[in-house]
Amino acid sequence: MSAAPDIHSGYHREAAAAHMVANIPRAKFDTPVDRVIEALSGHLYDCADTVFVTDGEGRLQGIVRINDLFGGGARQIGEIMEERHEAVRPGDDQEQIAQLAIRLEMIAVPVVDDLGQLIGAVPPEALFRILREEHMEDLQRLAGITSHERGPAAGLDASIWNRFSRRIPWLVFGLLASSVITMVMVGFEDTLSQNVAAAFFVPALVYIAGAIGTQAVSVSVRSLSMHDVAIGPLLRDELVIGLAIGTVLGLMAMGAVFAAFGELPLAFAVGLSVLGGGAVSAMAGFLLPWAFLRLGFDPALGSGPICTIVQDAASLMLYFVLITVLVL
Repeated sequence: MSAAPDIHSGYHREAAAAHMVANIPRAKFDTPVDRVIEALSGHLYDCADTVFVTDGEGRLQGIVRINDLFGGGARQIGEIMEERHEAVRPGDDQEQIAQLAIRLEMIAVPVVDDLGQLIGAVPPEALFRILREEHMEDLQRLAGITSHERGPAAGLDASIWNRFSRRIPWLVFGLLASSVITMVMVGFEDTLSQNVAAAFFVPALVYIAGAIGTQAVSVSVRSLSMHDVAIGPLLRDELVIGLAIGTVLGLMAMGAVFAAFGELPLAFAVGLSVLGGGAVSAMAGFLLPWAFLRLGFDPALGSGPICTIVQDAASLMLYFVLITVLVL
């Protein structure tokens, strides 16, 4: 895959220009389709999946996919093109390229200058690479791992110190913040001493809260990456989903606890804790990335570790309060 060096120079590795190729099929909008096909024959292009239609001054007017080109008949190419097709600028971030390609189901993304003149395109193989990199970066940020300066793939080959330093900050924060959970446990020491069986269900409650919260964080981060998504309806839906999941799992847990221990109050406490924990975890997992974004931070950065602390502390607090009220 070749590209003009002067086009690529001066841009960071995730800019559109870094992925762009300049040797692409072009045609003026008033050119007959049969002449375009004839002109394409015998040429080797860096991206031959799409013909980019321009006006007399080289400004992008639209695109024609190859399968549409061969069915164009005797018409002019401007009559079969997808008009006013969106494009990216050389300095645009690769995440914008990925979003545009997905939204418009594009095979190749055109790149234009400030005057709207076509200078190249991001080919399909580059789009696949961008989508993979963005996916890996999202996964790393959800885990509280800062991004590598040369991309997520380069991070796998980085030094041990580099990988350690990128992962440790949010985990140190999580360790310090976990003292909140310890304080919750200490505050209900009498409750645990009076009913030892209550401690048996702490790992399960923590796991359920973590699993629901992680799912909510993932949904929230992907939703916030789309510019035209309304947060209100998604937040409402996530609360409903959290309550529904908590209800199903809570009923299952309540039945299992009653069957194993024969204590209905304990079973109710566990079931209601799963229900409440599911709702709290879903809300926390969805709202934390939104709060990060409002504060000007990456919505995925550290959301996972922080959400874990919030949902675990809230779930255990609710559980021990219910144990105190219903069981003791």
